[in-house]
Amino acid sequence: MILVSDRMDRITFLDNAHQGKNNWWRYLLTSAATWMGPFILFLIILIPFIILNHQGMDIDPDKVVNTINPIIFMIMLGVYYTLSFVIFYICSRFIHHKTIISMINTVSRFNWRRMLKGAGLWSLIMGVSLVVDVLINPSSVKLSLNLSFLTLLILSLIIFSIQASFEEIFFRGYLMQGIGLLTRKPFIPLFLTSAIFAIGHFWNGQNVTAGLAAVFNMFIFGMVMGIITLGENSLETAIGAHIANNIMVTSMVDGLDIVGDLPSMLTMGAGPSLGVPYFILPFILLIIIFWKKSDKLSLIFKTQHKLNGFHQAPTEIQCVNCKATNPRIAVYCAECGEKVVAEYASTPRKLVAFLIDMVLLMVISGVVLVVMIILIYLIPKTDSFGPELIFQIGIILTIIIGFFYLVLMERNGKTIGKIALGLRVVDEYTQTPINYRQSILRNLLLVADLIPFIIPGLLGIIVSVKSDKKQRIGDMVAGTVVIQELS
Repeated sequence: MILVSDRMDRITFLDNAHQGKNNWWRYLLTSAATWMGPFILFLIILIPFIILNHQGMDIDPDKVVNTINPIIFMIMLGVYYTLSFVIFYICSRFIHHKTIISMINTVSRFNWRRMLKGAGLWSLIMGVSLVVDVLINPSSVKLSLNLSFLTLLILSLIIFSIQASFEEIFFRGYLMQGIGLLTRKPFIPLFLTSAIFAIGHFWNGQNVTAGLAAVFNMFIFGMVMGIITLGENSLETAIGAHIANNIMVTSMVDGLDIVGDLPSMLTMGAGPSLGVPYFILPFILLIIIFWKKSDKLSLIFKTQHKLNGFHQAPTEIQCVNCKATNPRIAVYCAECGEKVVAEYASTPRKLVAFLIDMVLLMVISGVVLVVMIILIYLIPKTDSFGPELIFQIGIILTIIIGFFYLVLMERNGKTIGKIALGLRVVDEYTQTPINYRQSILRNLLLVADLIPFIIPGLLGIIVSVKSDKKQRIGDMVAGTVVIQELS
């Protein structure tokens, strides 16, 4: 039984995962059947035709794909996702004993108004950005309004309504709810499903650079869609935005490299380049939807109570001054008389401490770079081992050194920057030193706190300022807090 006060401290959308059967093998079987089933079926059907049309020739998969008309290829994608959706529905119904609507919202009926709101807002945001791009560089844009474009637009409306709805239900519904069963921290399933969703878009680019750019953009898009879903306790807005995104990217600007050259309305001379960088656009949508509603987002970064019973908070807390153990309800320490609960470190103070650590790591990075340069001249150059590889090794070493520096130092509460500013990282509830799991998790989540990377750390700063305990995302997920030590 869940009391009303307990439900108010939960994201009820994630609670829907408790419906039906949730053995790990059910998730594995459903995921494999959903994504691999249509692919295997396609191979069985297409292989005989490919062999007959390429008799006596070496079959190159890339050449075979390139010979397919882009419109036909789009239709094949539509068929693939339709089959995936059907298989997913069957598996959900008979393997998990779950309903699709339970992966969409908590009220058992689809909210079409929210879906249209998401589609409308995202179309407006992308449309304005596209207009800005055309105004900046009009000579590179070619307008095409013909029968082929109308065909593409109609196909996009049908295909992407199915494809985007399915992806949202699978990643932000089924998978996020499923991973949510393993943790009481909503940010973890949000982060993991966004990463999985993004990695799948690597093949959308024509080369490695374009593929990595697609992964980055889709990670940001997936994170924002997940935040909207958790904040609204429903998936409809994200579904609408995702459908609109895919229709705009395909029909308005030819931005889907995997399909080929489509008869889109606008052809950009140097590819689809929006006036505002794509990864900024999802944040604009997030601001519009949660304008003056930031309280709805707070639960995403908190630890949720367990569904079956109350969260058992620690009964003891350690005094920051003398390290004596006191009852959780104590205000002053029984040993030294100082206040038991420490003052939370301010965001500007934490920022200065972090910058000091970054300067230190830059010095270390410089030393590593010098060593790498020396190695370039000392080690004989070969085709497989040259300056570029050595430089890449140097970058990787710098990242590894930085990560271990933060993890090991914060395991003991203080980095050099925190020592300089009189700060310490402690457990959120007991004020005791954090363990390695907390330290690793806290520093892994720097990736999220540093979003958007064009202005590093802006998201972490905003979250910290709005938090009662001045916690960034990494603190909220790891259950840690930075305190001001007594002088």
